[in-house]
Amino acid sequence: MWKKPSLHPDQEMVKLVRENIWLITEEDANFPPLLREIPSPPTILYGRGNLKLLKEKTLLAVVGTRKPTQYGLEATSVLVRELTEAGIIIVSGLAMGIDARAHDTAIENKGRTIAVLGSGVDQNSIFPPENRNLARRLLESNGAIISEYAPTTPAVKEHFPARNRIISGLSQGVLVIEAREKSGALITARLALDQNREVFALPGSIFSLVSVGPNRLLKQGAKAVVSVQDILEELGIDYNKVRNENNGLLNEKEQLLLELLAEPLGVDLIKEKSGLDISTIIASLSLLELKGRVSNLGGNTYRKIN
Repeated sequence: MWKKPSLHPDQEMVKLVRENIWLITEEDANFPPLLREIPSPPTILYGRGNLKLLKEKTLLAVVGTRKPTQYGLEATSVLVRELTEAGIIIVSGLAMGIDARAHDTAIENKGRTIAVLGSGVDQNSIFPPENRNLARRLLESNGAIISEYAPTTPAVKEHFPARNRIISGLSQGVLVIEAREKSGALITARLALDQNREVFALPGSIFSLVSVGPNRLLKQGAKAVVSVQDILEELGIDYNKVRNENNGLLNEKEQLLLELLAEPLGVDLIKEKSGLDISTIIASLSLLELKGRVSNLGGNTYRKIN
């Protein structure tokens, strides 16, 4: 079992300088204001990258299972892309699965993102090792990696529940994409409630084990997310203004379907008019629905939302 080693100030300073690691305490002016308010805030934060991100106003945590479905991955990509386009900073834990997709999507869309670790922030301690390249890209994209654990601290099981309180504590709210019944993402959601943060959840199939967590959160009062509008409105951001600014970001198939759906159409008629195959139509309609651009009227009939 890992034991916390004795700290030697001179040696620790060498480690910090070697890897461009900064350190702030609760008393520091750069310490995140929201994080200072939570029960048992960290006394020290180590970090690399853009320190100023920690004091930005609109941060949202996006968390979920390490073994997501394709639905979960696609939903994460769509929602995070639109969140970053609205200027929201994405906070997550650099884990495999939903966390990694959230960070990666933010980077790909020139957004900013913060990874909170359950290990040291030095290159050799970043966990999981498979995401060290993602961490490098995150830093190169003006993001930040932070931890309450000193450099060279390994990732051990008991660090992660503590890490999760920082993920939620930094953020105005937490979005749970997919999570099993016993999941770290649900721990983060519970901590968010204790910290008086908003909790959002993506509804999922009743037959999917990774939808048990979000569906249960919805029963307990979490806000259902069927489009990015559900999040932006709760955070006090003008959805219509953001949507108008990003109208040109739809792909050709999505643009075609929107033009056809000026009036309600069923999937079969959409296929006839568009020439697209059913699987492409269903996938595009699902994404348009998540983006808040079309409404499912039931019976496989859709209509554009004006």
